[in-house]
Amino acid sequence: MLATLIALALVATPAAPSDIDKLAFIGGCWTLTRPNGAKIEEQWLAPAGGAMIGMSRTVRDGKLREYEFMRILPAPDGKLQYVAIPSGQAESAFPVKDIGENTVTFENPQHDFPQRILYRLVDKDTLVARIEGSVGGQARSADFPYQRCPTGTNSSN
Repeated sequence: MLATLIALALVATPAAPSDIDKLAFIGGCWTLTRPNGAKIEEQWLAPAGGAMIGMSRTVRDGKLREYEFMRILPAPDGKLQYVAIPSGQAESAFPVKDIGENTVTFENPQHDFPQRILYRLVDKDTLVARIEGSVGGQARSADFPYQRCPTGTNSSN
């Protein structure tokens, strides 16, 4: 009887969301147009299989200026990490430092720049990505205040 009650309690208790599921707020298509006319698009697939896959591109004056392929997935130690390959450069990994409600921080103090990558969902249509760190002992940062891509449009237009 006790085993049956324990089994029922386990079935009735909803599973806690995994860390990757807590990052679902990043999922979707995001866009930003800079004052210089550069358009940055970042797209993330929803969490599935324990990972998220993303990509971004920057287009200015009709030319591809930068691109990046990203993944958020478990490292060998099981802890999530953000892995980026920017514009054909070497792959860099940033272990998760903190996950909060609609926020996440990844950090790799040994990386040249950035050392930190942060995402924060401001509201359902605004996602701020931020990179931070230092270059030559000087603190640097850059914010990317993305807006959700309009539904039913081709974001490259």
